[in-house]
Amino acid sequence: MTNNSGIRIRKASILFLTVIFAGIGSQTANAQDKSYAKSLIDSLASPFMFGRGYVYDANRIASDFLASELQKHNLKGFQGGYYQPFTLPINTFPGKVELSINDKALVPGVDFIVSAGSPSVSGTFKVKVLPPELFDKPGNLTKLKRRNFSETILLIDKSNLAKEKLKLVDSLVRTNFLRAAGFVLLSDKERLLWSVSQGYKQNTYPVFEVLKPSMPVKPKEADVIIEAVFVPGMEVRNVLAFIPGTAVPDSFLVVTAHYDHLGMMGKGVVFPGANDNASGVAMMLDLARHFSTPGNEPRFSMAFMAFAAEETGLNGSEYYVDHPVFPLSQIAFLINIDMVGTGSEGITVVNGATYKSQFEKLVKINADNEYILTVKPRGESCNSDHCPFYRLGVPAVFIYSMGKEHREYHNIYDSRDRVPLTEYEDIFRLLRDLYILGRALKTYIYSMN
Repeated sequence: MTNNSGIRIRKASILFLTVIFAGIGSQTANAQDKSYAKSLIDSLASPFMFGRGYVYDANRIASDFLASELQKHNLKGFQGGYYQPFTLPINTFPGKVELSINDKALVPGVDFIVSAGSPSVSGTFKVKVLPPELFDKPGNLTKLKRRNFSETILLIDKSNLAKEKLKLVDSLVRTNFLRAAGFVLLSDKERLLWSVSQGYKQNTYPVFEVLKPSMPVKPKEADVIIEAVFVPGMEVRNVLAFIPGTAVPDSFLVVTAHYDHLGMMGKGVVFPGANDNASGVAMMLDLARHFSTPGNEPRFSMAFMAFAAEETGLNGSEYYVDHPVFPLSQIAFLINIDMVGTGSEGITVVNGATYKSQFEKLVKINADNEYILTVKPRGESCNSDHCPFYRLGVPAVFIYSMGKEHREYHNIYDSRDRVPLTEYEDIFRLLRDLYILGRALKTYIYSMN
């Protein structure tokens, strides 16, 4: 894409979001929780956010949107304002990502995905199918090292391999000791899941994952076009704000949610991330709106933190704990919200088995009010932004909803029209009540009050 077209896209997105900002502002004062959340998800998962990733200035657009919402609700910024910028290395795909097998064009995001570390490539390559028996023992593959695969893409049908043989496949793809032009991995999954966590560097060869039904029966030739740009120091921003406590301003109850998603895998292939994690950000902003409303001010200070770069490896929260805007020791309790767009089967609380008294309080509030079906405990897991805090001794849990009504994850189908928000309002009420009963979160801090 030319620079001029990129500028036009950014201008269009800014104009669109200006309208969105105005529209939300006119309706939030008296909106019900769910309608406000829906409007936020519609904005965050819109095409004009470009998947809240790393092309077309998407991180800045999304972080500006969040800061405007926090400012609208009169939350205060910390020293330096609402933003906490930092940089990270990232491989991006602002241009073409195309794959054809035997002249059959496969659909990106639907028929195939490309690994996040893939480089720019353009050309026609032979396809060599590696039979399953080659992976019976490493020596079989070693014999192939005499052959020249520099103009050949190696195809491996992972669905035909036993689990114990997949380690050898992973080793081959990771090291490319056969010096192949690239790899195609066949998958028998229903949906392909993309990840950007390996995009911190750019490799020398591409790796594709292709749905097995999309692959021609006798693949002989592959046409590949990938336009990748590696950015060694891309600036992204955490968004931070707080409400001063009326009684204990030096102790903080913290609400976190990551706002980034996977972005784009080439022109027109957007990963919207409506449930992951526009839904969690909506819940966080809704709580900020509630507790900033006159009459609902919290006794203890509340901090709201929207983290960038969770999908790249918890980089936003890792950066924050290394550069906190107030001492981590002042955090009485932290709840991280990630994927709360369902709820028909209740919620799971990661670290709920660790912080038993707080978890039991949550269970009691739910039982007393019959909000949701169940509150399920789970042990430790470093699977979201609570983890860097927890590792440093901050009491922190991670809450996500459960339900079969929306299972799209890390694919192009996690769109704003598909997220049902089944139990959004009751999950909101449950968290609201817990924060109101802040004394129960870390009793020994609050016993004097």
